[in-house]
Amino acid sequence: MKTRIIRIIYCMALLTLQVSLTIAQTPDDAFRYSSLSNSDGTARFMAMGGAFTAVGGDMGALAFNPAGVGVFIKSQFCFTPGFSMQNINSTYNGSSSVGQQSIMTVQNIGWVGSWRNRQDGAKWKNINFAIVYNRTNDFNANYIISGYSKNSILDAFVSNADGTDSANLDPFSTQQALNAGLINKIPGTGGTQYQNVVDPFLTTGQSIYQQDIISNSGSMGETDITIGSNYNNKLDIGASFGIADVRFAQTASYTETPNYTDTIFGLQNFNYSTTLNTTGAGFNFKIGAIYRVTDWLRVGAAVHTPTWFSLSDNYTSLISATYTATNDFPNGAGTFYGAPGGQPMNGSYNYTLTTPMRAMGGLAVIINHQAIISADYEWVNYSLSQFGPASVFNTVNQAIQTSYAPQSNIRAGAELVLYPFSLRAGYQYFTNPYAPGSGNASMKQSFSVGAGVKFGRCFVDLAYVLTQYSEDYYMYTPGIATAAVNNNTFSNVACTFGVNF
Repeated sequence: MKTRIIRIIYCMALLTLQVSLTIAQTPDDAFRYSSLSNSDGTARFMAMGGAFTAVGGDMGALAFNPAGVGVFIKSQFCFTPGFSMQNINSTYNGSSSVGQQSIMTVQNIGWVGSWRNRQDGAKWKNINFAIVYNRTNDFNANYIISGYSKNSILDAFVSNADGTDSANLDPFSTQQALNAGLINKIPGTGGTQYQNVVDPFLTTGQSIYQQDIISNSGSMGETDITIGSNYNNKLDIGASFGIADVRFAQTASYTETPNYTDTIFGLQNFNYSTTLNTTGAGFNFKIGAIYRVTDWLRVGAAVHTPTWFSLSDNYTSLISATYTATNDFPNGAGTFYGAPGGQPMNGSYNYTLTTPMRAMGGLAVIINHQAIISADYEWVNYSLSQFGPASVFNTVNQAIQTSYAPQSNIRAGAELVLYPFSLRAGYQYFTNPYAPGSGNASMKQSFSVGAGVKFGRCFVDLAYVLTQYSEDYYMYTPGIATAAVNNNTFSNVACTFGVNF
């Protein structure tokens, strides 16, 4: 169980504690007092790089700054389907492999209701309410990592097993490796010291072929219930309650095949197969404001509380090893399994995850009521993430504190309005969330373009987002395993259909 928990922590730390680059959004009159309210949709937000902290008027932007709801002067309904494509080139010890996947998605669906205050001289101009669902993260990805190595996952199993009686070994990993004959007790050590069947060959210069095939699926989403208002045509304020949902599934098949003839044990190959399904929900709060300094300059800011998740894991694992007959191997030839009857071990676990708070600020410049340039800065400290209960995850939480560091995220966007059409472009950059010296690196950037058209009360927006980043990946324990480098390229196409009323 310990191995499975650590594995999902790794996945969640990478996948759920990062800002989504393909979050879906939608607006109405993004510039309440300008002519730029031509075409407003989730795809518009994406095409402009998500730089909407000081802009508002976009359903998707409510996931960042809830004050954006105050900018709406009409009620609106939006729906945004999407299509994403993934290509991951993995390099491991000089060998390269490519994993690919594509999937249809629902990026966003939402409604905003706007009620104007019609009293003469009223300072508060409206009360707006929104219920919006945004897809905030996409876990769909296929990885194929392979190459030759002079280290083995069995070294990690031995490291975990040493000092532990065989009856107390992890039944999802080291216990199965022992049952399958891949690790053995060292005679004369009291039964608590172990050796593996590949070390006699790897220590003399031989190598072993390793392959890890991983298929991830699922997503994260958030339903934001937002309320806000506009004061005196100068200040927009808003607050929201967010309900997050998580659905993550993974199947992994790790295989090692000796690149030599095993004359001692007769090992031909072994496989370590695992599955993991994580589901759960969480909640958070957000507050924000947008202030019109002048007709051409806006500033915005927002603060998000941590998201408090309650998560459940269901997982399986099975180790199998195939041997040929040798004089020294006592079990003979055939395939041996680490679990009874050759059936995967099943387990489940419930736990909590608290993600870090985040803060962001932004500027928006309106040019001649026909163009806009906007920029956002966001700060988040991933080292503050915590798993619970604390008594169980104390070691893991300490590792998070030392492995992660504050991260700065930058978003920029531009739009040119040629009524009834609009042209857009955007850029996002995410710095490395890992602490210096942690042995990890992951920097991410995305480029986006889009266009929109408005006809009557309806509008259609189209966006294309290209996201690229590299990250280190360890097939097993860092320090024993050599890092593979995954070069990720994600393409996301989204189309918003909306109506104002």
